[in-house]
Amino acid sequence: MTATNGGKVYDSDLMRALRRHHEQLKPALKKVSTFLQASPYRSATLNIEELAAATQTSTAAVNRLAHVLGLNGFTGLRLALMENLLAVVSLADVIENRVKLSPDTQFGLVEQLALSTSQLDNIARMNEAQTLRTMADLIAGARTVFVVGLGNSFHLASLLAASLSPFCTGVHSVAMDAGIEGAAHRLSAITEHDVLLAIAMPAYTRDTIRLAQFAKSRKACVLSLTDCPASPLTTVARLSLFVPPTHPVLATSRVGLMAVIEALISQVRQQAPEQCDPAPMLPADVLTTLRSDARAHSFELRWREPDDTFPGDDLP
Repeated sequence: MTATNGGKVYDSDLMRALRRHHEQLKPALKKVSTFLQASPYRSATLNIEELAAATQTSTAAVNRLAHVLGLNGFTGLRLALMENLLAVVSLADVIENRVKLSPDTQFGLVEQLALSTSQLDNIARMNEAQTLRTMADLIAGARTVFVVGLGNSFHLASLLAASLSPFCTGVHSVAMDAGIEGAAHRLSAITEHDVLLAIAMPAYTRDTIRLAQFAKSRKACVLSLTDCPASPLTTVARLSLFVPPTHPVLATSRVGLMAVIEALISQVRQQAPEQCDPAPMLPADVLTTLRSDARAHSFELRWREPDDTFPGDDLP
């Protein structure tokens, strides 16, 4: 099996087959499938026992998945994984192994910058440029854009909503202080003219998936930012952008997600609909205007004519 479109990680025959069968797999096989999709680089370096251990399943489950995919057991699966492996191995795994083997090794600025560079390269391999452009078109053309991200995605979802506001007719951050009940209330008015942009990284917050499913049931366009095709968001979303969150020290890395968010905002800015101001005022410009108006109003109050009266002037 070979990649079918310029070596994109998720466009190989193997990855397409995994996506096609994923939802119908039994739980043990689904664990293996999820791992293969979430860690396409690392998977190709493991033998069958290591793969079974990494997925907390068994060698029999690995072999059964291979047969479901039409491969000749693990031998065929390993060959497909090797062909799917690109020129580099996930640097997060390399650094993590280095830290584990040498406890004195510190994860510092140099390692973080190298990891970030690797993650950004991986994002380019995992996604098509056209997907970003299409998502930006859908966002720019929506009546209202709802953004949801809970758990470890909450703050970036809020940032995304705030950054989109100048370039869209209406943007709402669904998750705020009122919790899931407040989020459900804000999303209750979503229609087929709106877009829900959902963010979910492992471990996926169940309420994010439920809100996305609700939006889809109302015929809204659901878009997602998530880690891989095995994410439960991909079964709900019309389009998804994949962002590797692996970090050798932290629970998740936000570097890649921040880069994708900025790219999406930039793309929307370039494709903003005509009814949006193509050159919106910057916050500093707005503040300058407000302060000028306030000074002018204060001047008028100080220099009003003696016979001018204001409500309440006649009160003692």
